[in-house]
Amino acid sequence: MRVFFAVFPNKTVQKQVAHHAQTLEPICGGRKIKMPHLHLTLVFLGEVSAERIEILRQIMKNIPVKKFELVLDQISYWKRNQIVSLQGKQLPAELFALVEAIQMKLAENGFSFDQRAYKPHITLLRQAVHQISSDLINPIRWPVNQWSLVLSKSVPTGVEYAPLHHWRLK
Repeated sequence: MRVFFAVFPNKTVQKQVAHHAQTLEPICGGRKIKMPHLHLTLVFLGEVSAERIEILRQIMKNIPVKKFELVLDQISYWKRNQIVSLQGKQLPAELFALVEAIQMKLAENGFSFDQRAYKPHITLLRQAVHQISSDLINPIRWPVNQWSLVLSKSVPTGVEYAPLHHWRLK
C-alpha cells in the first residue's frame, strides 16, 4: 500500500485554494489538482504492507502537538518538478514539530520514509510550463486541527486518495 501522512484543508480553505488553481491553470499551463486532492504532505512513506498499517495507527496516537494555523501567502513555481505551489513565508513551529514527531516515531519503529528536507507546500498545478511567483494580496488562513494517514492508489483516471486514519491535534 502506498501511503503518506498529510493535512487536508476544511471545505472553506479547500475552495479558496482550488480557486487559485483554477485561476492559474490558463496562465501557467499544466493541469490543476482536483479539489478533494488538495493537501499538505507531512511525511511520505511509499509502499507499506497492509499488516503494518495498524502499527502505524498505534504508534502515531500519542503525538502531543498543538493545533496551529497555516497562513498561505505565496505562489511559487518549481521548475525542476514543473509544479505551481502555494506556501507560507512564515510557518508555525507546530507544523515542523508534527513532522519531526512523525519521523521520529517512524524511525523508532523501523519504517522507511522520504528523508529529503521538508518543504511545506500545497501543489496547485502539475506539468506547468510557465513560471509564476507572487505574494497573495489576501492570504489564506488555514486552521489545522487534525492530520491523516492516507492511501494513494492508482486508478484508470489517475490517483485517488483514501484516508485510513485521522488524529486530532491537542
